[in-house]
Amino acid sequence: MATLPTQKLQDFYKEYGTKEIAFNKSIRNATGLDPQKICVKIGGEHLPCILYSCSMNDAKVIMPLDTEAFEIIKRAKNLVNLRFAFFPKTSKSPIIFFVSSIIKGFTSFKLQHESSYLVSLEFNQRPPDDLIEIIGTIFQSIENFERRRELRINLDSNVVNDMEITSVNTYCVVDSIKRPCILKNLSASGCGIIMMCNPKFLINKKITVAIYVYDHNEPILIEGEIKRSEGIEGRNDLYLMGILLNKDEIPFGYKDMINGYIDHLESMLKHKRVMNNVTTE
Repeated sequence: MATLPTQKLQDFYKEYGTKEIAFNKSIRNATGLDPQKICVKIGGEHLPCILYSCSMNDAKVIMPLDTEAFEIIKRAKNLVNLRFAFFPKTSKSPIIFFVSSIIKGFTSFKLQHESSYLVSLEFNQRPPDDLIEIIGTIFQSIENFERRRELRINLDSNVVNDMEITSVNTYCVVDSIKRPCILKNLSASGCGIIMMCNPKFLINKKITVAIYVYDHNEPILIEGEIKRSEGIEGRNDLYLMGILLNKDEIPFGYKDMINGYIDHLESMLKHKRVMNNVTTE
């Protein structure tokens, strides 16, 4: 069941109702989507599908469809129910619900040697509050991330713990070569890493940096371009490399991590101001 106040859900629906988001790997992980439980229900039939994208008004799913499946859809006059299933990390139980929909169109393509279709669904009514909260929270997080692009987070030990980063010792990949490095700072627009290198050969090169976070099976991979270098005092083989992230390729997991930490800081500052006011009074 949705946890946000009714007014907040109304605001989400009004502001983000028509915005569509692709359910790529990063979004699936962030929302806790359970792809094995997603299906299209037509009468008593449950047809498996892959959630490709979704808004608060419609969705697109990928389905293998044969003659029999098309006949079932025809008999139902294109009226179906799309089953959603999420198991967020913050929830103690899965969130499962159906959304009444009508099929508006099919686009065929080949997927793993079988005929599959991108099926466009339009919701018949306002979706459940759970879906509004899940999608609205994603878009709000993306907006907050953009607003905070210039804030830089220096990774001392306390910050690393608060951000749930397992270690600043990680790796990067440049020219298909995996190199050890140390995370120095992070921001919404870039990051800084310390690495052993000759910087003149790396400036303007594309780079991928891995960030290991608790509760993630795989590292968060951020892609960008090395834009500057700075020497490390007392060392002539180590350099701080400044990386500008590829804005269009930033995974949602990274955005969520940055937002979570800044939200935490803002909450602490707000609490401190309240306590100071109480003390003053």
